[in-house]
Amino acid sequence: MTYKTGVTHAGVFHADDVFSTALLMILNPEIEIRRVMRAPDGVSDDTIVFDIGFGLYDHHQRDGAVRDNGIKYAAFGLLWRDFGTKLVSDSSVQAFDKAFVQSLDNADNGGVINAMYQAIASFVPNWADEDQ
Repeated sequence: MTYKTGVTHAGVFHADDVFSTALLMILNPEIEIRRVMRAPDGVSDDTIVFDIGFGLYDHHQRDGAVRDNGIKYAAFGLLWRDFGTKLVSDSSVQAFDKAFVQSLDNADNGGVINAMYQAIASFVPNWADEDQ
């Protein structure tokens, strides 16, 4: 993996950008992840943008990629689809997508919330928390 920098949204984080960050860091432990208010213009070839900016690894556009079973990809699913085979076999990529990734993607796109999605959300500071 040649990406030196990853860029995602600032503010409230969700399971898809948390797992996207983890995947990118497994693929390249040296990658620097930046959380920004909006996607930068003119991104270099060694930067990957995800979950922001309506690009290849952002799912917020209306015509975003959808699996054959109707579950829309979120950022993690898009990254897993394209880079999972750098870690495991193609059949394992598909199996992990079905067993784990799809439920996170579905929740992030407004579907049924699962336990992992809720666990990640529990780390988001509450507006009344003193340690913000």
